[in-house]
Amino acid sequence: MTNNQNIMILNGNDIGISKIELSKGELYIVDEIGKYSLCVHIYNWKEINSAEIGKRQNIEFNEYCFGENNESALIWPTDVYIEKKTKDSIIFYFKFEEFSDACYMNKRNCFDIELNSLEVKVNINYKDVQENSIVYRF
Repeated sequence: MTNNQNIMILNGNDIGISKIELSKGELYIVDEIGKYSLCVHIYNWKEINSAEIGKRQNIEFNEYCFGENNESALIWPTDVYIEKKTKDSIIFYFKFEEFSDACYMNKRNCFDIELNSLEVKVNINYKDVQENSIVYRF
């Protein structure tokens, strides 16, 4: 898996991806320098696995947490889909454009930066499973 198939764009700036981890319960993505992360909690594998190859399917996940310096905020997406490219390859796409109702889980009730937009797209290949998870490091 090459990193050029994956994107993480924060406030219009490509911040790259250093790690993608998919397990039974979550998809976890970390930016290039380890400052920002997105954790998507997954509960609906039956719906994901039944998606048709070659078609985008809008899908809702249980929870979306964006992190800055290991502090988290619950955020809600404006666009979410999966797309099975092949039987073993799947794209997860998330776009966030509205943060007025973000629930910050720190005492400051904010981050160091103002959140304006976040776009994340990752391609996962099920053939890369090892010990019940898939981990890519770039």
